[in-house]
Amino acid sequence: MIYEQPVVYEMGEISRPTLLIIGQADRTVVGKNRLPPSLQSVAGQYPELGRKTHAAIKGSTLVEIAECGHIPHIQKPDEFRNAVMTFFAAPSSR
Repeated sequence: MIYEQPVVYEMGEISRPTLLIIGQADRTVVGKNRLPPSLQSVAGQYPELGRKTHAAIKGSTLVEIAECGHIPHIQKPDEFRNAVMTFFAAPSSR
């Protein structure tokens, strides 16, 4: 899907409660080493992409986890678990 079916243009169509958990040190990009050097430094800016996605999905919840990379559920399990539990404990009237 990363290469053949970009979904960024469909984010605004999501109408269900959505939790976004973004590691603020995540710069993971599949094939980043194949990008020109000028693009490598700007690719994978997940803090920025997370905020844009949050803005696009009406009523979404964004949790930004500091000092965390691509796998928050492993790197920061307590913060990840707290975010998930808080999200599901919130009233369904979001």
